[in-house]
Amino acid sequence: MCERDLTLRDLLHRAAHNYPDNEAVADGVFRYTYAGLLDRVQRMAKLLHERGVRKGDRVALLLPACSAHLIALFGAIELGAIPCALHVRESESILGAILQRLSARVLVCDGAYEETAYTLQVNSALPIGLVFSVSGITPETVHTGGSESLIPQCLDSFELDFEPMPLTADDVAVIALSSGTTGIPKGVMHTHRTLVASARCGAPYMLADERACTINIFSTAFIGWYNCTLPFLYGASKIIYLSRWEPSRYLQTIEQERATVCFLVPTMWRMLLREEPSTYDLSSLRRVGYAGEPMDGATMARIRKEVCNSVLNTYGTTETGSWGGCTVMLPGDYANDNKLASVGRPGEGVEIRVIVPGSSTDDEVARGEEGEVIFSGPSVASQLWEQPQLSRRIFDGRWWRSGDLGYLDEDGYLYLSGRIDDMIISGGINILPGTVEAVLLGHRAVSECVVIGIPDDRYGQAITAFVLCQEPVSEQELAEHVAQSSLSGYKKPRRYVFVDELPRGNTGKVSRKLLRDKVLEGDRK
Repeated sequence: MCERDLTLRDLLHRAAHNYPDNEAVADGVFRYTYAGLLDRVQRMAKLLHERGVRKGDRVALLLPACSAHLIALFGAIELGAIPCALHVRESESILGAILQRLSARVLVCDGAYEETAYTLQVNSALPIGLVFSVSGITPETVHTGGSESLIPQCLDSFELDFEPMPLTADDVAVIALSSGTTGIPKGVMHTHRTLVASARCGAPYMLADERACTINIFSTAFIGWYNCTLPFLYGASKIIYLSRWEPSRYLQTIEQERATVCFLVPTMWRMLLREEPSTYDLSSLRRVGYAGEPMDGATMARIRKEVCNSVLNTYGTTETGSWGGCTVMLPGDYANDNKLASVGRPGEGVEIRVIVPGSSTDDEVARGEEGEVIFSGPSVASQLWEQPQLSRRIFDGRWWRSGDLGYLDEDGYLYLSGRIDDMIISGGINILPGTVEAVLLGHRAVSECVVIGIPDDRYGQAITAFVLCQEPVSEQELAEHVAQSSLSGYKKPRRYVFVDELPRGNTGKVSRKLLRDKVLEGDRK
């Protein structure tokens, strides 16, 4: 079979055939070799088949990052069914609407969300079967409940005694939910071809081979989970799943499992650095990475000094499948100080253009000129589930329209300015919040911040900074810090608001839109 015609089913079978005794996955409760993982997956396929699941049916997953999620996901894939991981932080009403849109036949749910699962089943307009699972966050009552549908314990009772339907590379492999903050998240349809391309392209970047070990802490509905799983399955590596984010435990796991690759979002890196990483043995690390949001210079310097000097950054999305539809900033790129603000150059087989916003995909702007960033590449999706009109708007031929503003320099490095819809218009001047936030994050007391425009009678929008601090600081001190920076006067915040927490979306990232909506709702009251 040609490499480009492989399916995700083939990916797991190949790893189990070539490296049967390699450790594949562990989560603090269960641990499997590749041969053992494939056995569990095939038994899961039989369980789902007995629940009426057939090729093309949708299987919803409401699980944290754990081995049971991997088993359920690939159990569905083994049958040719289409799994869709749900955001565990989503409201029951949104989860119900997603299940309705998917017409899901089965919901596989961690015991921690048992009550939610029964509510969704009762309120579903279509019949939906339930299968429960166990992870590190599952209550003890579920551990000992003796349910016949509790995976992975019950899987010994099932045996795959038939040959599943054939798959092709262009069959839909998974439906990945966008990280929407309002309404029903979009269902991005990824084929086996796009996700195998992402795995293949990502393996060299992540140094994923049969000797590698990574830790995956990401929400299973976040494309980051796929980006930190598929390349390692491709390389027959070991994957450690942690069901909850605890920086100290994460550091302990690096030390205990001799992890070689770690990948986090910048907010997590800042939290991890507060745990004194130098007190742990991190000598096994060969590469670390980040994505999802901008990284400030101070945090980057500490990561390189205290954790690992080989740092990788990538910019991609749910729609691009990331590794075959992304930019990559490689460790060597950081040697050039002029490129530190970049998110890197196009990855393998990826093409990026910067165009006049809203124009034709051929209407490129000059190098160095700002415009909308669009992507084409082997892992870029082309459809949304049950939303054909929206699909046609954001997928334009082989191109995906990002809605991000940025520019390419003469060497092909991409620099992001912000979202088109995040633009603050103050006094008739367009201002992107990222540069303001970078200055504030340079103050030792500031751990996180979000800058938005608040409606204002004089300026149209007043630049307002919402700040979360790790030590006491006054508004005047922050204003003086900003005044001493190179930030232009018209970009300086008019107001500072100190908060105990910032709103986050489904992926755990701070959400500018949720904050803006919350502020506007408070003003209306």
